[in-house]
Amino acid sequence: MINTQFRDLTLTPITAEETLVIACDSSAGIGEKKADVVAVDPAITAAYSLRVPLLELMCFGAHPITVIDTVGNEMVPTGERIISGVKAELARAQLSDIPLNGSTEDNMATLTTSIGITVIGRIQTANIPKPATVDLTVFKLGTPYVGNEVVAHLNQIFSYDKVRQIRGNTDVVDMLPVGSKGVTYELDQMAQTNHLETHYLVDHDLPELNTSAGPATVVLVGVKKTRAKAVSQAFPELVAVAELRRPKL
Repeated sequence: MINTQFRDLTLTPITAEETLVIACDSSAGIGEKKADVVAVDPAITAAYSLRVPLLELMCFGAHPITVIDTVGNEMVPTGERIISGVKAELARAQLSDIPLNGSTEDNMATLTTSIGITVIGRIQTANIPKPATVDLTVFKLGTPYVGNEVVAHLNQIFSYDKVRQIRGNTDVVDMLPVGSKGVTYELDQMAQTNHLETHYLVDHDLPELNTSAGPATVVLVGVKKTRAKAVSQAFPELVAVAELRRPKL
């Protein structure tokens, strides 16, 4: 069986019916160490590093089954704070029961906080998303924040439950978290993987479409164009940004 890449995910078939889905993220310079650029509790750093791959799997439709944290710092105190943040975020995502494994750096002194997160999920092969067969309206959930902006808006960032609710709507065809490359980049990714062309409904030079969304503080939601109004009414926090249309022959 051959591994395949879908956007930032690695897909590894394990049987004819089931596929492992692997997502990862890293963070450095955000914590309480001497050379950190953003000063924040490492537990928050860890939580939002975990948030990125968790959302990637959830948006894809995979169920997370294992988390691995690779901490580039000593266990005490930084590693302990990072692990506590990972566990707290798993609880927020209602995933406290899945295994957590990892490693710390206890041989070398470090001046910046560093963490890598890998999340392994699983999906029924038959449920792997397929390219859209209809035109889509793409909505934006959330506001792009990065660095200190994330810390300042912790209570305003959408929840995992909200992502699950939207993902469970039968009119939703595709969902894609937005990170450091911004909305415009990820919108292009959504268009390419669905073999559609992008037509903006807003000014594509707007700053919020071209700035970093940091630890997935935005998710793009692709909806059947004919059902866009109904989805918008069901989830009024969504903001329409573009249509993805089938190329004209």
